[in-house]
Amino acid sequence: MTTVLLLASVFAGLVAPQAPVFSDADLQRLTGARWKGTLTYKDYGSGKQVSIPSELIVTRAEGGGPSWVFEYVYPQEPKANGRRTLTLGEGGRIFDGERVVERKSRGDGLVVIVTEKRGKDTDRDALFRFTYTLGESSFSILKEVRPEGAAEFFERNSYSWKR
Repeated sequence: MTTVLLLASVFAGLVAPQAPVFSDADLQRLTGARWKGTLTYKDYGSGKQVSIPSELIVTRAEGGGPSWVFEYVYPQEPKANGRRTLTLGEGGRIFDGERVVERKSRGDGLVVIVTEKRGKDTDRDALFRFTYTLGESSFSILKEVRPEGAAEFFERNSYSWKR
């Protein structure tokens, strides 16, 4: 019996933990009423943090499937309005080309999903980290950047919405 328990614990330790995912259900909870809040970013001219009103509308892309439309609205700067179609891939392990690296449920009902993606930031190779915090009445996206060779991430911008 002791041998069986020992073998069971060894095999349990060998089983890899399930990879974190961004699920269809996560995105579905973002649909419905319009989200209202702010976009906060660093103004390169002044070096100061700037916040502007922002709204978000999330819908499923036509034809269903793993694609979602994020429509960004800036009431004070309508020329900046935009629309992006974001797609889940590899069973939710990829979101909009970003690899899902962490997922945790908080005790307050919020789900936090962290993704990473390589790219260019001000013409330099960089690693981008996105933190999505989803709730029934709140949603935020934090974008951080770590330039090649740097030890730390810095905040590039953040969205914070409520409904």
